Amino acid sequence: MHNLAQTKEGEWMTAWAGATPWHKLGTQAQGLMTTTEALEKAHLDWRVVKEPLYYEDNNEMEVLPATYGVFRTEDGKRIPLTKNGKAVGKVWKALQNVEAFSFLDDLTGDHKPKVEVCGALGNGQTVWILARLPTSIVFDGVDTVHKYILISNTHDGTGSVRILPTPIRVVCFNTLSMALKQGSGQGYAIRHTGKMHERMDEVKKALKNVEQDFNDWANKVEIMINTKITAEQSQEYFIDVMQLKRDDEGKLATRGKNILHTTNILLMSPSNNVGKMSGSVWAAYNAITESIDHKLTQLRNGDTSTKRLESAMFGPLARRKVAAWNLAVGMMLA
Repeated sequence: MHNLAQTKEGEWMTAWAGATPWHKLGTQAQGLMTTTEALEKAHLDWRVVKEPLYYEDNNEMEVLPATYGVFRTEDGKRIPLTKNGKAVGKVWKALQNVEAFSFLDDLTGDHKPKVEVCGALGNGQTVWILARLPTSIVFDGVDTVHKYILISNTHDGTGSVRILPTPIRVVCFNTLSMALKQGSGQGYAIRHTGKMHERMDEVKKALKNVEQDFNDWANKVEIMINTKITAEQSQEYFIDVMQLKRDDEGKLATRGKNILHTTNILLMSPSNNVGKMSGSVWAAYNAITESIDHKLTQLRNGDTSTKRLESAMFGPLARRKVAAWNLAVGMMLA
């Protein structure tokens, strides 16, 4: 199942460069896209308007006080983005898609990121952009990590604008956690208020140093690669990150055993046993992030839809990966 948005003509609101995504929908680009190209190819070059809502009283239409609906405008048509009784208040302010995309253009001076994949969910309630920086990191000569910035923006009043620098390991497409000096492992969250653009300017200034943030992260990874741990330590690490419960006899429940078994299989995979990685903190960390990104949601509810991206990047699974990183740093320093 997926929740990708469509235009009123039935075009899918998504575009990508590189490998075809699992849903095989949308527009494939010949290479990484500029923000202007991405807006056009993904059919995201529409605007959002906020308008008062009305109710009928004695056959007359009255304005609901301080209550507004949000609509997507497309070829003169209005498609509601707030629905099921939801509305936004007077202070809510829209961030247009073109503003969210153009935010990337000013981030890193001459080293501008380019869009690898973008899209919209629902009727356009959520729009997201995954953009890649021009440089990568290679560990131990074999383990490549690309540098990305993810932006997620909601148009229905249910969430904030969220901006997340994230390393992604090429061999298994793990999204890895990275602590930021002025943010957190889950990036930056900006509320849809009158001060939204002011706050975005602050984040933009902070992310001028994003390359240095990635370099600091890479220095810690190098130490993790050279820090060996025992099998027993890796098991306790997995159990702590996943918050697996034991009974009075110290045994895991069936679901906990399944998660631990899956993560151990990933720990023994070739990608975690090349060069100096075998038996390292880095190998254990990657096994747990791969389990979270690609296995955990399946074990929980059988759903591998686009909602997994939201959870893995910003939701409960993202918080789990922050914990995984912090515990890995702790083992590295022990």
